[in-house]
Amino acid sequence: MNRKHGWKRKNGSVFVALTLLAASLALPGVPRAEAAGLDWPSDQLLPSFSAPAATLDVMDVVTEYKYDAMGPDIRHETGRPDVNGWLAQTSIDAPNKYMVHGPYATDVAVGRHTAFFDLIIDNNTANNDVMVTLDVRDHDTGQVLATRDLRRQDWSYASDYERFQLDFVNPTAGHALEFRVFWHGASYIKVGSVGTESLDRGEEAALFTSLKGIVNREQPRIYSYDNPVKGEEGKYNWLNSLNLGHQDVADNWTLLTKYRNEIEGIVVYDDNVPDTLNLATTIASLEKGIVAPPSLVSKLTAAPYNLPILDDLRGDYANKLAVYQDLYDNYWPDLPHTVIVGLNPDLKGFLRDYASAVGTATVWLDPAVPAEKALLQDFFGDMPYGSGIYMGWWPAEQLGVETASEYGISTIASDFSSNLTVFGGTDRNVDVKPVPAKPQLDDKIYVSLILSDGDNLQYMEHRFKKIWDSANRGDIPLGWTVSPAMLDAMPGVLDYLYDTATVNDALIAGPSGVGYTYPNYWNNQTYLDEYTALSGDYMERAGLKVVTIWNTITGSTNPNVGESFAQNAPNLLGMTAQGGGNGNINVFDGTLPNQVLNANYCYSYDTLELEINNAIAGWDGTAPRFVSIQANPWDVDYQDFVDVVDHFSSNPDIVFVRPDNYFQLMREDLGLPIDPS
Repeated sequence: MNRKHGWKRKNGSVFVALTLLAASLALPGVPRAEAAGLDWPSDQLLPSFSAPAATLDVMDVVTEYKYDAMGPDIRHETGRPDVNGWLAQTSIDAPNKYMVHGPYATDVAVGRHTAFFDLIIDNNTANNDVMVTLDVRDHDTGQVLATRDLRRQDWSYASDYERFQLDFVNPTAGHALEFRVFWHGASYIKVGSVGTESLDRGEEAALFTSLKGIVNREQPRIYSYDNPVKGEEGKYNWLNSLNLGHQDVADNWTLLTKYRNEIEGIVVYDDNVPDTLNLATTIASLEKGIVAPPSLVSKLTAAPYNLPILDDLRGDYANKLAVYQDLYDNYWPDLPHTVIVGLNPDLKGFLRDYASAVGTATVWLDPAVPAEKALLQDFFGDMPYGSGIYMGWWPAEQLGVETASEYGISTIASDFSSNLTVFGGTDRNVDVKPVPAKPQLDDKIYVSLILSDGDNLQYMEHRFKKIWDSANRGDIPLGWTVSPAMLDAMPGVLDYLYDTATVNDALIAGPSGVGYTYPNYWNNQTYLDEYTALSGDYMERAGLKVVTIWNTITGSTNPNVGESFAQNAPNLLGMTAQGGGNGNINVFDGTLPNQVLNANYCYSYDTLELEINNAIAGWDGTAPRFVSIQANPWDVDYQDFVDVVDHFSSNPDIVFVRPDNYFQLMREDLGLPIDPS
């Protein structure tokens, strides 16, 4: 297939008129050099960006407006809260009422939208009656903008959330919109969240996010705000916390004028084949261009922008597999192979700027589909076993991470990361705080509390800050999982955490070292040893003395894996294993204690209390007992931890300690050196 613009074929390879990436990024067999604002040493997993400009342009690229069904902005006429959603049940709750209505939002953009409703049904086969009616309503005028009946068999499956959509046009700015779920009383229904995505702003988000990637490749000068979720980091939180100068951009199109001389043209993707957006992202990065939806081509090619079309993908591909096969055959050979980006083409912004800046392949291939898995394995087979990185996320977590693990590739969850091209340019000097002195070892119950998901860079950027900013942080000992890869991707954020940490805050490594992987699935011991050594180096420089190892959510750690960490990450105090829930303790290679978590992914104060009680039951007081309890940050907040520690404070035999002190006490009890370093 011959490209319409900008490319030439020679000996089966793609030659790029602009040799930017050949000079600046890691091509196969070519050393990674400092150029074009990126510094990517051979021993560094991810590149460093230049120091951010003194004043960053802050652009608003919010496309999704999402509201928790149990949140403060949503109202209810029937039903009740139930763990992870708002529930209505037959014979219990009043029928023919609204389970959900609200949030009366006045900031939703005008134009084309797709409303969404995340719903669970407990039985999707009994009959095909109408279960709920969905609608979008302009509260100011009373006009229903769109409506849809959902029948039982409209659900593809039972007992898990499924998203249902409803297209509408928001005609008037500033009117209060509500997203409603009317329950007919015929079945168990749970609502998780409601909201809408702006289709018009989504197309602009693709354009401006790719612009941001090209601009920030030279020097970080643009910062994005794309996460309006209440209770998360907010628009200026990280900017102010990291002392980054900033100014709001009133109209994003002014950025295109401001940086026009840095852009060579546009690459047009095909709305009919959504995955062409990912190919367009890759091509535009190589051509120093930006991606463009068909709807904006006329505007972009006309004055005042006058951008030439570098490539037009419309009509070139029949399906997504053809898109990625062409990417593999004709572009991948000339791209860096150390990092690949996995990004759903429905996500127009977020991590797309990073993919544009770094200039590697952007794909969305599902290992559950045989043909897509085979092509994904072709990409993986060309990547360095043991140090290859898959940035972004998967269609399905476990199968994706398994597939990557079989090729010695780690996943760094980051698809909703918004500003890695800025954070990657912050100061790499991380002032690690030492582990405080442990308490005296006695015949007591020692409990370590851990907050999960810190390996997820988008969580670190968004949700984490809300919890870290709790006014009473420091009241109780807590382990906060983070990613060792923050040394490359977010060094300033990691340094900020140490700078603001209290004596009760312990940073520990999330799964499973420098990236999320299942080490049991690695079939080459030499490469596994290289990975554990690399993880040991990153963890030591990041000050992380404890690591969580995942081998699926229930799998234990194989002896060869534990021994590899013991030998190649000798400064670790201890490891936890995600699976099992029994709290069993063993020692790898005679040096490294490992404990299966007593509980993982606790989702409320009640489950924290329950799991601690289960783990301490039967203790006879004649020897120390060690209890490790993990909770997830999406349902548990800092106050839940404080409350559970307060609950057990009347029992002098229960001592809550940081995870690093916890393993020091365990090491002492096992007769191991308290400080292995």
